[in-house]
Amino acid sequence: MPIPEDVKLTPWLTQYKRWKSEYPDALLLFRMGDFYELFFDDARMASALLDIALTARDSDKKIPMAGVPHHALNLYLGRLIKAGKRVAVCEQVGEPTGKGVVDRRVVRVITPGTYVPEESEDTGRLAAVLPLQDGRLGVAFLSVETGELEAGCLDESDAAALLSAFAPGEVLTPPLRRPLEILEGYALTTRAAEVFKLSTAVVRLKSTLSLARLETFGLTEDDPSLGAAWAVLEYLSATQFSAVRHVLRIAPLSAADRMRLDAAAQRNLELTPDCAPGSVSLMASLDRCRTPMGRRALRDWILRPLLDIPAIERRQDGIGTLVEEPVLLSNVQDLLAGMRDVERALSRLSLGAGTPRDLTAIRDTLRLLPQLKALPLTGPLAGLLTALPDMEPLRTYLDEALEEEPARLLGAGPVVRSSFCDDLASWREVAERGEAWLADYLERERAATGSPRLKTGYNRMFGYYLEIGRAGLETLPPHFERRQTLVNSERFVTPALREFQDKMARSEGEIARAEAEAYGKIVERVLTEGEPLQRTGRLLGVLDCLASGARVARERGYTRPHVHEGRGIVIQGGRHPVLEATLSETTFTPNNVVLGGEEARIVILTGPNMAGKSTWLRMAALLTVMAQAGFWTPAESASFGLVDRLFTRIGAHDDLVRGNSTFMVEMLETAGILNNLSDRSLVILDEVGRGTATWDGMSLAWAVLEYLHAAPGAPLVLFATHCHELTCLEEQLDGVRNCSMAVAEGTDGILFLHQVVPRPADRSYGIEVARLAGLPTSVLRRAFELLDLFEREGFERSQLSKPLPQKALRQQLLLFSPEADAVVDELAELDLDHITPMRALEVLYKLKEKSLKARGGGS
Repeated sequence: MPIPEDVKLTPWLTQYKRWKSEYPDALLLFRMGDFYELFFDDARMASALLDIALTARDSDKKIPMAGVPHHALNLYLGRLIKAGKRVAVCEQVGEPTGKGVVDRRVVRVITPGTYVPEESEDTGRLAAVLPLQDGRLGVAFLSVETGELEAGCLDESDAAALLSAFAPGEVLTPPLRRPLEILEGYALTTRAAEVFKLSTAVVRLKSTLSLARLETFGLTEDDPSLGAAWAVLEYLSATQFSAVRHVLRIAPLSAADRMRLDAAAQRNLELTPDCAPGSVSLMASLDRCRTPMGRRALRDWILRPLLDIPAIERRQDGIGTLVEEPVLLSNVQDLLAGMRDVERALSRLSLGAGTPRDLTAIRDTLRLLPQLKALPLTGPLAGLLTALPDMEPLRTYLDEALEEEPARLLGAGPVVRSSFCDDLASWREVAERGEAWLADYLERERAATGSPRLKTGYNRMFGYYLEIGRAGLETLPPHFERRQTLVNSERFVTPALREFQDKMARSEGEIARAEAEAYGKIVERVLTEGEPLQRTGRLLGVLDCLASGARVARERGYTRPHVHEGRGIVIQGGRHPVLEATLSETTFTPNNVVLGGEEARIVILTGPNMAGKSTWLRMAALLTVMAQAGFWTPAESASFGLVDRLFTRIGAHDDLVRGNSTFMVEMLETAGILNNLSDRSLVILDEVGRGTATWDGMSLAWAVLEYLHAAPGAPLVLFATHCHELTCLEEQLDGVRNCSMAVAEGTDGILFLHQVVPRPADRSYGIEVARLAGLPTSVLRRAFELLDLFEREGFERSQLSKPLPQKALRQQLLLFSPEADAVVDELAELDLDHITPMRALEVLYKLKEKSLKARGGGS
């Protein structure tokens, strides 16, 4: 909404209008004194999003206004970014002179993909996607927080999987003729096509990364994805008004060196908190990290498991060393707990958004490195310590430069030590002498006026003053000039105080100038150490992640799995890692998984709902992910042949925003699996066809199984179903094996044993599960009658068009009887403490008669 025509354009409002016109799609935070103010529609929106007061400026209240304190900017920025808004920060870049309006300009634009907060572990993740003529996509990922940049050309399915794993806050694209389906749901920002131009990108990337040849990083100069790589760097620089100095290298982005987990697999397996809203994710259950760097590594390892067996074994070895040395494990984690996020701190300093806290985060971490290096670590862990760069010179420099506990913001208190800068020290000495002079001057005036209660003070309106109670006003000398009258006292200034005020104002200005110059030099010194600092952060993250894995393995009895080049999965006594961690008072029932080889390439799992089918499927998938991520697994023993693609079709959910029903989503996910199989795929399918009619669903499930059996490369398949007719495929197709969830039947109903047994289930027990859920007895009774009717030989579907009989024509073999339930209900209502013997005998006869009638007999 433009500024209304009837609003008078004052100098500051003219300034506001100019900057708002340059950033119309952003909320403009306009610095005015100690507040950032928003006006007009921006104010209304911010008031609703931030729950802050909406007021008005000017006498006619034509200018809606809302504001936030400058010291709380990061808090409110985070809330606006989470709401998907872009924010332009317009700062005062000059000092008020009393003549004209203070100069202001936009100093940075914060977007969902570029926001790196000071303390939160939310991270800026920026992506760019460039459609290519051959149908592939040029893709680039930039972690603004760590400075890691990757780029590569991918087919659409691989790009979709990696985008889901990277979870960018924002995706850049050139102008598109048609929307890319894989980008639905992401925050998209369109950039000029020229930004993605390859020839421009190569020149700019070489300059930014200080390279003669991009081949240094394994990329050729004709790689179209370089256009996407330059797009993310250019956008970051343009929004932050700063050179991007913490991005020091570019790595090839490929889907071939890691297990591919598409968006459905990540969501169905609830791998990270983003994929598991309202529930516990695999990452949360494995997270015993002590640093943000470790948690970033943990997330990356889970979402991008390895295909390199030596690399997997190095991680397993590192965890094993710490599992066997609990004291050493505690020492490592205790030291890591004192370390700060050096990668985030470096990023913020590089982008001009840093504070003294970022410098102390780096200093405090570097102080602990010598103790960490002194620990007697062996094997791969010793190699990690050896790879840590020597940061002692920078640590010494920061110790000498920074106050032990510097102010949170520059200008809010001492940050730089006086001993570090002679200019700063001299002006601070002036200020200290001024304080002594003021105390001495006060004593002189008290003696001269005979007023021992005379005191000094300061305010912004007229600076330093002398204050005296009304009882002493008669004795004041003529050089006291009255400035303010209070209820019980008066305030005065003197020529000497004015002169002192001028000197102190100058010293304060000079202190601010000298400290800002020294601070800038300190930041510059840190930025020259960008590469070793980033390497330090990455290595600490790896060590932290390994220590977390060891801690979890020790506490929960995990074992080291065997990962090999062969095919197949064998798990003995496996447990679901998330459920085991969350069911504190319940013992989790271990289960075996045998998948692969000539006899069990496809396992069909049957059994009732609530018996644990989905849990068993997820357990097999999660342990596969953990093993190839390099972690130990919750099992007595486990062996995994490498899996390069893990597909899942579990659970039921719709996508009404895109017009897709639950069944359509199920079919889309199934199609995605069948069209992207590889020779090392693991496929997890749960209840394919459940969203449609019984015979349609069974036909689809049957056809899908046959397709998977005949697929080139022979993928491994775990297939859970309620269609018991599918169990006959064990006799028809080689390599198909039946398993089921064991159920114990008794007079009181059924008991789920949560145990997988090597045989098909003989029934679904659906009505029994309904009974456990508490459905009314009349509904259960009718369901059994209908089931008895439907299961008879000779029953035809055409009979459904006629009224169905209200009673089954033959007695069904039930685990429990609805008629018996009715008898039990009446017995439960009897008052046995007050019933007479005659009345009790009468009731028994009636109950017997009712029971005989229900069974079709006489009285």
